[in-house]
Amino acid sequence: MADRINLDRKAHSKGSQPVIFESETTDALAGMVLALLGEVVVLKDRLDANERLLAAAGLHGPADIDMFAPDAQTKTERSAYRQAIYDRVLGSARDKLMPEALAQQNDYEGVLDAVTRD
Repeated sequence: MADRINLDRKAHSKGSQPVIFESETTDALAGMVLALLGEVVVLKDRLDANERLLAAAGLHGPADIDMFAPDAQTKTERSAYRQAIYDRVLGSARDKLMPEALAQQNDYEGVLDAVTRD
């Protein structure tokens, strides 16, 4: 196990950290996006490998997955999952970077709710 990567240890480059964009916040967000992009690429590669292995084993492959049509319950579950992950991933930035816009949206939703209940 000595050759495994220690994920608890944080890697930081030494020396000054230049600010590429207008602010450190924008730089941090860009870094987050690039890190997430890397994770998506790894996931895509792993899914591709699984699809190919399943096809080679005579089960199903990429074409079968492309043709898959989810039923209503699956669509509902996927929608709920998507909304939850959007809230988790984007909610923090939304709450911290756009508090005024969030307050306006909450006010609007409150008025909309009041009007639609009557």
